[in-house]
Amino acid sequence: MNSGIYKITNTTNNKVYIGSSVNISSREYKHFWMLNKGIHDNEYLQKSYKKYGKDIFIFEIVEYCEPNKLIEKENMFISLHESNNLDKGYNLALVNDFRRNTYNDEVKVKLSKYNLNKNGNINKYSLSNIETKEILTFDNLVDGANYLIENGFANGNPRNVRMKISNSLRGKLVNNGYKGSIRKTCYKHEFKIIN
Repeated sequence: MNSGIYKITNTTNNKVYIGSSVNISSREYKHFWMLNKGIHDNEYLQKSYKKYGKDIFIFEIVEYCEPNKLIEKENMFISLHESNNLDKGYNLALVNDFRRNTYNDEVKVKLSKYNLNKNGNINKYSLSNIETKEILTFDNLVDGANYLIENGFANGNPRNVRMKISNSLRGKLVNNGYKGSIRKTCYKHEFKIIN
């Protein structure tokens, strides 16, 4: 059996990353290949790897288990090691049944700020209510989306609201029919980048 739970440990600060795979040896190779190339999708693990070097990190198999138990066991070990607490580990979230990360709001805000800067050099943006002319400033998509949802301007999935704000800020073409359009407003607000 080659499916199970693994742990990557930084031996300098004892922070850990917990993961699971149906093929642990293949997953170990992929993690370290991405880390060596500087393209790992977990920015916290990548930064730490770059800072401390490859010799500081060790890969261990924590437990072998059947593939249908991977999510349950992975979440159990993430909780046990508190590795989704950024002071103790590199996991950004627990994992749900669809193998997607289930982030808490703290991580969502950090990722939102990071991605705003990485993808478009956006530091802050404002929402201007078209009717009342009230202007609010935000530094991440999570807070802007939560404001729109909590105040009845949007009733969609928070992720979809964040994506619509992001597309509006960046002037991206949205496919709304024949040729698509670039949104100047959405949710009864105008969006403006502040740098």
